[in-house]
Amino acid sequence: MQIFYGEKDIDYNNPNGYAFLNWRFDDSMGGNNKENPFQGISDNFEMGKAYMANAIIALYSIIYSHNPQNMADTMVFPVLFSVWHGVELWLKSSIYAISLITNTETKMKQNHNIKDYLDALRERLSELNMNSTEKMALSEVVELVEEFKRVDAHFDFARYSFDRKGNYQFYNAPVGDDKQWQKGLATDIQVVPNTCIKLESLFNLILGITDHFRDFVEYLILVITEGGKLSDDYYEAHIKFCKNFEKKLDDKIEDEPDPLRHIIRAINLYIL
Repeated sequence: MQIFYGEKDIDYNNPNGYAFLNWRFDDSMGGNNKENPFQGISDNFEMGKAYMANAIIALYSIIYSHNPQNMADTMVFPVLFSVWHGVELWLKSSIYAISLITNTETKMKQNHNIKDYLDALRERLSELNMNSTEKMALSEVVELVEEFKRVDAHFDFARYSFDRKGNYQFYNAPVGDDKQWQKGLATDIQVVPNTCIKLESLFNLILGITDHFRDFVEYLILVITEGGKLSDDYYEAHIKFCKNFEKKLDDKIEDEPDPLRHIIRAINLYIL
């Protein structure tokens, strides 16, 4: 069965029947300049939106349906992967956007360690005296990364049950194993203690990240494309504009009675 369609195959009379892979990454104009540093910044922002939106849709569906047959036990893994990867992309987009705006070089090891990227971003904001902005934009991201750090979660924990070296992940290691994050448990029985995710807490944290951190990355992109400055005052003005605009969108969402269409519309208006 053919799933990838090219120009000669597409029925443009029915465009809603397709997902256009290039559309968000070529400015809808058919061009894509990899030599332009802004291209990667913009692409990471767009791809990050996609992963965060998927996490919200999946988690909302599980919570709204009251987790039938404990489906969250397995469905939570792609949700967590999407959150990790979405945050990673937004952190990278932010760091390189600031470098482009300030005409400074960023030297970072390319990996998936979001703690390192978060530390680098917070350092850049501190250098710019944007402490208020950091608090508004990154509070939930800091909370998420601290939780990952608390349980010793690595970037592949939601992708594989064993890491690349064949070691347990923090959640499936028996009592007494170095990888098990719960220390001080009785070790006379070698079992795997339960580790779970509080679904509502995760959902609220994701909403906070998409509300506050997304606005920050968008602000940086607007500074690049439309001008402006990196300062707390300019960022607060941007947030004020965003909130006034969102108030005009709220009625469009509240008028939608179908729960699934409700969340889809909210994601389309506020995230994508």
